[in-house]
Amino acid sequence: MKLLSMFAALLLMVSAVYAEGEKEDFTIVKEVKHTPVISQGRTGTCWSFATTSFLESEIMRKGFPETNLSEMFFVYYNYKNKAFQYLLYHGKNNFGEGSLSHDVLKVVADQGIMLYDEFPGIQKDGKYNHSALIKELRDETDKIDKEKRGQIDVSDLKELKSALKNELGKLPEKVELEGKKYSALELRDKFEINADDYVELTSFSHHPFYGQCVVEVPDNWAHESYYNLPIDELLEVMYYALNNGYSIAWDGDTSEETFVHKKGKADVPKKLQGKVDQEERQKTFYDRTTTDDHLMHLVGLSKDAEGKDCFYTKNSWGADSNAYGGYLHMTEDYVRLKTIGIMVHIDAIPDAVKSKLGI
Repeated sequence: MKLLSMFAALLLMVSAVYAEGEKEDFTIVKEVKHTPVISQGRTGTCWSFATTSFLESEIMRKGFPETNLSEMFFVYYNYKNKAFQYLLYHGKNNFGEGSLSHDVLKVVADQGIMLYDEFPGIQKDGKYNHSALIKELRDETDKIDKEKRGQIDVSDLKELKSALKNELGKLPEKVELEGKKYSALELRDKFEINADDYVELTSFSHHPFYGQCVVEVPDNWAHESYYNLPIDELLEVMYYALNNGYSIAWDGDTSEETFVHKKGKADVPKKLQGKVDQEERQKTFYDRTTTDDHLMHLVGLSKDAEGKDCFYTKNSWGADSNAYGGYLHMTEDYVRLKTIGIMVHIDAIPDAVKSKLGI
């Protein structure tokens, strides 16, 4: 009996190892042009990597060649913007590595865009690591707030330039492309990227639908507004966008046990499958089991091995982070429940929905 039990236990162990190593087959139904998967390293800059990838897809959608933009350009100016806001709120605003897609678009509007080769940022041991940088910036901004209260030139923040230069590099004034020199603003205009063409959408019932609201998550340190839609219509926008060649910058929760990047899939527990509605979304937002964890780039539609609809998702944890080249497939149920917000081009929204939103 003891020998049989040991044999049974061994079989269970072998089965478990086999199950863990199984690779589910997914079918890509629709795929939007996008750049290759790269890694954000040991940083909290998923917001820049996801939104930069989104802008790269927009450049290709407009008919331009594949272009590698600098994520660290947006990070550089975003940290300055964050320090500015932190000082305006007397040191009472969020000041961490996290941000959202609209923070990238503010940099696009005010400073432009930059090519990766001209401003790649600084990597250590082959990876980005901003743990020391964010502490240094926060400490320096706290010092400014304390020592120069009432006499702060928030438009410049010269004290932060040294730290940003040391950790991210020196910003170029002009870049050469196809034999011509461009400033960051001129480069933005060359690729026809207009920050006003993009909107963010969300779905929470504690705010009126079809209006704008500030989504109450810590990384929304800029307190920006989103258009608020019922969840069914938010999904309608997402399917419409991807089916018509537009990609999506996605912000949501990735802390669930059913979000398994190594297996390339995110789903909800079986008890919730097919049952995710507005009420369930609101419940998990209130009890903080749906939180603002991570931004990724939705680049298509797919189906899992059971035929369930999924969103084909480009992550920023590196191409070697799983057996799927760094991509994963989020089921519709997961997206219904765990989406905090999305960014899309305004033309990626169906006319009937735009009419309800007044845009």
